[in-house]
Amino acid sequence: MIIAVFSDVHGKILPCFKLCERWEKENDEKIDLILQTGDLGIFPNPERLDSATKRHARNDEEELGFYYNFYQKQKRAENVLKKLGCNLVFVRGNHEDHDFLDSLEVEHEGVIFPVDVYNRIFCLKSGLVYTFRKGSEEIRILGIGRVSERAKRKPDKKYIQEYERHRILSQKEGFDILLTHDSAKDFVTKGFGAKEIRFVLEKFKPVYHFYGHTGEEFNVKHFGSTIVVKVSDLKWEKSDTGSVLKKGCMAIMHWEDRKMHSLEVADIYWSRKY
Repeated sequence: MIIAVFSDVHGKILPCFKLCERWEKENDEKIDLILQTGDLGIFPNPERLDSATKRHARNDEEELGFYYNFYQKQKRAENVLKKLGCNLVFVRGNHEDHDFLDSLEVEHEGVIFPVDVYNRIFCLKSGLVYTFRKGSEEIRILGIGRVSERAKRKPDKKYIQEYERHRILSQKEGFDILLTHDSAKDFVTKGFGAKEIRFVLEKFKPVYHFYGHTGEEFNVKHFGSTIVVKVSDLKWEKSDTGSVLKKGCMAIMHWEDRKMHSLEVADIYWSRKY
């Protein structure tokens, strides 16, 4: 199977699907699943933006990409989606409408739940394992959304919730991929990151860990035997429309099983067209 991976996109959801569509055309292969590490930008109501998103949205309307293209049906989004067979699965970031996501999570009993009008974008509940299959191939993905609370602060839904922490620490089944928004505690910067993420890395030793949030460029490190990947945020190299997207903002994983797999940076030299 082929899996595309994106990091923080902050509303640029339609460009994710467009990039996958173009990658399929350029490579004559089909993407089976899209994974995204949070800060997808799920804001169905422009009046409910957090302060940071509101500030950025003044200069970039794509911060409201979910509202414009996926909360209500739009022809341009429909035209892209009908060319693709893959869905997008994400974990919550700290910049999402958590009240909206909370209400949907309560309504749906499954491990993932749809958030868009097309049923093509799914949120993976923190602390639960999602199994994706293509023919005889199978991959298991554990999600941990939101971010860690570093100090005693007032309660906020952007922080990992107690019920999620309980599910994470009670997890007993193994998995192949860890998909998180925050990094593991002390992994990128001392004193930062989530202890819950470090716990599951040490206990379960997944093959890959994809995370976002930190703003790092694309890089690959190791946590024990786990391959830890930070995909670049979905941004252009410059503010002008003729520039290309940042290198490493789209990763492609080929997966057969825990022994047969590979990861590469998508060659998107054609991204200036977007």
